[in-house]
Amino acid sequence: MNKAEKLEKWKYKGKNLSSFRKDDKEFEDLSQIIDSANKKELKEVFEKGLETKYDQYKKYLYEHNLFLFRDLEQHIKDSVNCLIIDAYIPSITNTNLLLERALKLALIQFEVGTVIDYNDEKIVEAYIKADKQYAGKNMEANIQKCIKYKILNATEAKELKDYKLKFRDGFSHFTPINILKEEKLLTNISLEEQPGLEKTFKLPQYQSMQVVFFALKNAESHLRYVLDIINHLQFKVLEEFQKTFKAKEKS
Repeated sequence: MNKAEKLEKWKYKGKNLSSFRKDDKEFEDLSQIIDSANKKELKEVFEKGLETKYDQYKKYLYEHNLFLFRDLEQHIKDSVNCLIIDAYIPSITNTNLLLERALKLALIQFEVGTVIDYNDEKIVEAYIKADKQYAGKNMEANIQKCIKYKILNATEAKELKDYKLKFRDGFSHFTPINILKEEKLLTNISLEEQPGLEKTFKLPQYQSMQVVFFALKNAESHLRYVLDIINHLQFKVLEEFQKTFKAKEKS
């Protein structure tokens, strides 16, 4: 990279639209007002969430037994916490990570064939090797591997692929065309009465609004669906553990 390119690289990164300097008394006074308003708003959001939403979503914190995937507990809490404060898009995005990680954990444990034993160096090494094998693989590749190992059947795999396109890819890459595919228009406005609005709703600004409404309607059901899949994956791995255990007993 030459000198001219270095000067052009992210040249506006340190810019902002504020006309105040940090040492200005006016800026300091205004900052205190803004901080006070933001803290008040955040307090209201959290208090409202605890009062009106916690009881609705608390079941997801403890109704699923993560007997094999214990390290997913905090991620589930994160998704639930987002639901409680009405942060539906972050909840869906984090829940997508849950599903992707669960598939990797299933494959890793399936590959090793037994539960982790930290006192057994051979098992520890096997887990490290399996993690290297699957940790960097994308979701599509891991779904295919799950089919090979019979963790998923063809119908289940197709369902997850469709879900991946809509939820995982749609929200991770923010692709409204994937998210809103086959969805009814998420508004009460009749296009028959105002046909000119159909083109307007294809604009990026309105697509973003539609995605927000979609997330509001589907974030909880998405979490519920993914938690059920996680439960299924755990039991499929447990089946493999039982086979390994029985094989050792016979030998």
